[in-house]
Amino acid sequence: MPGYIEDRWYSKRPDPATGERRKTARYGQGKRWRVAGIPGVRDRSFDKEAPAKAWLKASATDSTRGTFYDPRDGNITLQEYVEGTWWPNLRLSPGTKQSMKSRIFKHILPHIGSMPLNRIGPDEIRRWLIRAEQDIDVNTVIVTWRHFSSILQAAHKAKRIPDNPFRDEDLSPPAAPPSKAKAWPEETVAAVRAALDGRYRILVDLAVGAGLRQGECFGFSPDDVDGEEIHVRRQIVKVAGKLAFAPPKRGKFRDAPCPPELAAAVKEYANIYPTVDVTLPWIDPNRPSLPWEKRPMVTVRLLVTTTRTRGLSGGAINRATFDDKQWRPALARAGVIPQPAVEYVQVAGKKPWARREWNMPREDGFHVTRHTFASIVLHEGETITQLAAWLGHTDPAFTLRTYTHFMPKSGTMAIAALGRWVTSGGAGAPASVADAAVEISGGSGSPQILPSTPLDQGN
Repeated sequence: MPGYIEDRWYSKRPDPATGERRKTARYGQGKRWRVAGIPGVRDRSFDKEAPAKAWLKASATDSTRGTFYDPRDGNITLQEYVEGTWWPNLRLSPGTKQSMKSRIFKHILPHIGSMPLNRIGPDEIRRWLIRAEQDIDVNTVIVTWRHFSSILQAAHKAKRIPDNPFRDEDLSPPAAPPSKAKAWPEETVAAVRAALDGRYRILVDLAVGAGLRQGECFGFSPDDVDGEEIHVRRQIVKVAGKLAFAPPKRGKFRDAPCPPELAAAVKEYANIYPTVDVTLPWIDPNRPSLPWEKRPMVTVRLLVTTTRTRGLSGGAINRATFDDKQWRPALARAGVIPQPAVEYVQVAGKKPWARREWNMPREDGFHVTRHTFASIVLHEGETITQLAAWLGHTDPAFTLRTYTHFMPKSGTMAIAALGRWVTSGGAGAPASVADAAVEISGGSGSPQILPSTPLDQGN
């Protein structure tokens, strides 16, 4: 067994004159027994020999198995671990890290960040959950729960804690409330489109007509149109307050449908609002930690831009600004949501400015246009597999779970078809059960037993 125990108060060699063990300079100071020499294990001191022997045995065995855990490594607080180790070394796309940041640094660390990693157990997680639920909705709690579990799973893999307490079978996140993807009727789409500034109406056409996400609409170029397809190759994202081009969600390029009417609308729009060449950094998902200034610059001929084409963004649309200045006001004008509550804010030395508080359900965000696209496609009988490909979903089963309620005809169509087969008996069969009885009896009205055939035997 590797390792040994050292007595730090007495030297190994006895006194030549007396034959007794000699005291060291550390005699009576600090912990007496030190366990050392175990590969991959830091030395550890104990007051008494028995605990030292137990530590030597357990640590040497775990070191040999590769399962050694040093409880001292878990004394670091959750906040120290996240800020000093986990977050700086997290290799995810800047957009994904941006969405995670507020949940971790606003809803986890303020409530439990001062606690050592090795003291966070099921009870502490339950207390954190009760506190977090006071600030955020259940869907945000579920996502934040996953982030918290990922942090402790990383700490477990780094052997700072023996296991991830989130894996306790008695622990589970709150259940998400039942919800269905919402689609707008044609009248609502038309009303919202008409309520938008003319410069931005084509965005609704791209989303409803091709199923593009909001960032993909902002990053759309007429050069992406190829016959009856749109090559979806980019989106506009915001990272640390700056705009950039990035691949579509999860880096998945795809081809979306482009009805001839949509292609014509794009050309007509470009005649009214000329396209603009916009140059922005490109976010490479394979190099998420690349410094901003080292990212390659890409120029794209964008269809839709703001009127402010000068400056760092070159006219590219900022999602937050669009939602606040264009989307929500259009919904209010169309009667989809109420007008905002206005509060005038006074800052010393400046004119009062109006702060608007919108009451907009999340389901009426721009993404509703993509759900509307899905509802149209399924209503017309297109397959789930084709819809999944157009939407960029890897798993058609996810598409089915999300949009199955947009298939109201699926049951009624099958029932109607089955009914026709019952009444008709299928092609070339008797029209009714009564007719079948007459045919079997040879027309006499009383059934006769016919010779057995392979068909009669159920083959």
